[in-house]
Amino acid sequence: MKINRPRGTYDLFPEELRRWQWAEQIARDTFEEYGFSEIRTPIFEATDLFSRSLGKFTEIVEKQMYTFRDKKGRSLTLRPEATASVIRAYLEKGEDEGSKRFYYLGPMFRYDRPQRERFRQFYQIGVELFGVSHPGADVEIILLLRDLFGRWGLKDFQIQLNSLGCAVCKEKYRKVLFDYLKGGALCGDCERRKQKNVLRILDCKNPACQSSIEKAPGVIDYLCKDCSLHFERVEDCLRHFNVSYALNPHLVRGLDYYTRTVFELFLPELGKEIAIAAGGRYDNLIEELGGRKTPAIGFAIGLERLIGNLDTPRKARPLIYLACLGEEEILREAMEQANEIRKKGEYSVIVNYEARSLRSQLRRADRLGSKFVLIIGPEEFEEGTVILRDMKGSSQEKIKRENLIEKIKQI
Repeated sequence: MKINRPRGTYDLFPEELRRWQWAEQIARDTFEEYGFSEIRTPIFEATDLFSRSLGKFTEIVEKQMYTFRDKKGRSLTLRPEATASVIRAYLEKGEDEGSKRFYYLGPMFRYDRPQRERFRQFYQIGVELFGVSHPGADVEIILLLRDLFGRWGLKDFQIQLNSLGCAVCKEKYRKVLFDYLKGGALCGDCERRKQKNVLRILDCKNPACQSSIEKAPGVIDYLCKDCSLHFERVEDCLRHFNVSYALNPHLVRGLDYYTRTVFELFLPELGKEIAIAAGGRYDNLIEELGGRKTPAIGFAIGLERLIGNLDTPRKARPLIYLACLGEEEILREAMEQANEIRKKGEYSVIVNYEARSLRSQLRRADRLGSKFVLIIGPEEFEEGTVILRDMKGSSQEKIKRENLIEKIKQI
């Protein structure tokens, strides 16, 4: 019986992967221009890392984590996001060792209802910046996000911005929001959230809940003096750099660790309810996970949603197919020619190893999208030549082997 891929996952074949690789390379180059270095962490961690960092009453921890026990009974979880893993690695290495500016690319896992561009295994690109509390760091991260989307050719996007304040501001606002929602019409999940973590209601997409919170007070009106000043400086600096944004007083993000500045980026094609990138400050999380009190900020981008909106695929290298006709010594000659061409680093080369007619080999080269076919038979082997066939123009000529590379470059 045929075995299919698990629900909520997908396969990527070479044609589509070129678009992913193109986008990923632009991200790597941009991150490194901003002084970030790549970090890679395991795809599973101790469950406690995520339950402590994300908040035990978040949707992810309560319903979406892939958790299992290993052979010694330890609880492990496939990472649902990367920030906690990066912090764990940073603390384990030593807070004073090396970089405090990281970027990552890789798969995350959430047991969610599969839908368009939303999967149970999904990919994220993101950055984390540790150790800077100045509002300028908030602006730099948003500038990085804007620059990156511009390099991907996506300019028609909206950045929404808010501030959650510090722990004192958030607690004050929780009480205000709880009182406001008394008697409001909420979905069953949000009735439960109201008792455990009322801020999660602002993140609910249920129309009834959206109607109930439409005129709710915003957290920005309950910021302390320091948090208010921080946010004013962020806004002033964004205006200085001509960053277009919209204030969203109900933007809270779906994770409990955020403090002060939070932001989301939307593309009009996706609708305002679906963010393609999001992030913010999490100034208490490193301390909560066992480190010193360290300010921090970052963002993550959903690759599936991003790739679906890109128009520029990464071009494949021109493919050269080597057709062989004859004995083993001719095949070895073809392999030597292939190695010489590969050394130039500009072409992909496939050698035919099977006993096929020339017509059959040309048909296969055409199906593979080969730009050129090199033909070596007994006559060419004896002469020290090769036939170069242009598949697009269906023309061909015989060339001395030592002149082959130069001739390919000319064409």
